[in-house]
Amino acid sequence: MSTENATFTQPSALEILNEARQSNIQHNKVIDISKQNTKVQRFSITGVSRIRSGFLNTLLAPVFDAQTVEQAVTECREAAGKLQALGIAKRVEIEFDNAAEAQTGMDVRFQCEDGSRYALRTGVDVGDNEGTANVTGRMVNIWGGGESLEAHYARGSKTRASFQGILLAPVGANPQTMAELSAHQVTMDNRPYSAHDEVRRTLSSAFRAAGGTHEVRLLASWREICGLGASASPSLRASAGHTLKTSLSHTIVHDDRDSQTVPTSGSLLRMTNELAGLLGDVRFAKTQAELQTNQRLGTSEYIVSSNVQGGLLWNFGSNSPLADRFFLGGQTSVRGFEHRGIGPRDHNDSIGGDIYYAAGVSLLTPLPYVRSTALKGHLWANAGQLALLDSRGLLRPECTPTAELKRFLTRPSIAVGLGLVYRHSMVRVELSCCMPLVAATTDRPKPGLQFGLGLQFL
Repeated sequence: MSTENATFTQPSALEILNEARQSNIQHNKVIDISKQNTKVQRFSITGVSRIRSGFLNTLLAPVFDAQTVEQAVTECREAAGKLQALGIAKRVEIEFDNAAEAQTGMDVRFQCEDGSRYALRTGVDVGDNEGTANVTGRMVNIWGGGESLEAHYARGSKTRASFQGILLAPVGANPQTMAELSAHQVTMDNRPYSAHDEVRRTLSSAFRAAGGTHEVRLLASWREICGLGASASPSLRASAGHTLKTSLSHTIVHDDRDSQTVPTSGSLLRMTNELAGLLGDVRFAKTQAELQTNQRLGTSEYIVSSNVQGGLLWNFGSNSPLADRFFLGGQTSVRGFEHRGIGPRDHNDSIGGDIYYAAGVSLLTPLPYVRSTALKGHLWANAGQLALLDSRGLLRPECTPTAELKRFLTRPSIAVGLGLVYRHSMVRVELSCCMPLVAATTDRPKPGLQFGLGLQFL
């Protein structure tokens, strides 16, 4: 009997791995169920103490309309996000049952952490050359549909007292589309730039869509020019007393800036049109627009910002109401002038105007030896003009309207300056050395240091 020698070769690790991969490909199938057809059969929600069935049906309609697993997951995430945005839930965890066997239908569960029902906060607001201290109370999800009621009280350097109540309710269970009903009363001290007080009592309703991009507002406002000082001018005395305004307005806003206070890129477009005279004793058409652009110079830390504003109030009567006119000049407006220091004036009183324009350009620069990006150097130039459209302004009988309009457009008040800008998380702070270059006889230029605090600057 003979024996033959046999040779066996040990397979390498790479060959074993390849063989395993081929076996897995042949025996195991990876199934992508995201595109598989399905329907959500049942839904349950826990952890929420208050939610209205009608609101929940509207919220979940897209979930039950989903045709695939992917669509169902996406719509569930959208619904969970809306619950959080409206304050109904602080946190939402989503669970899917039978997702691996989607053709048999899916069960969805929302496990939530209940949202806070009440909130109280105090704070400080700044803007329009004024600082105010305030207290705000808020009730959330009042009737189980994401409704909120807010009461706001404030006092400031020029606002003697301000109270506002706002009721908000989502439309179609969508936090981006809101209906608003509000009441507001404010008493303002307009000295020293005009010797009077102003009281406003306002009721309004509004509809906001696309997260505030569009707003339609119906407003009724009872205004009173009162508390005239001993030195009040004839124009101010003629405007004293009560006026009732009812108006319909529309505002459109497009804002893609990376910051509302000190933007480094993006643009802002805001336009408001208002028609007054449905009821009451004032009738006018008013439009106001603003365009702002911000651009970084290459890859450097130098930022160029430009801003153009304009407005027109066309009164359907003799003289426009003082409470609705435009005012120009100040730390957050045309720098280098006093607050409301540009435009028509009767004696020492700023009486506002019916037409205006303003333009500004700024260069923000890095500072040597300063590592913080919140503090920058600031070079700027501002220009603006304001006038009345009556016998005291561009429509004076002794003047040619065309010549007056040309003078109005070609002779703005101008100031330039340099300084520092500090970007706080909630506000913009400026310290500028101002140099007025051109000023009308009625203007109040303010050379030297000027301190500005606010959100919106020219």
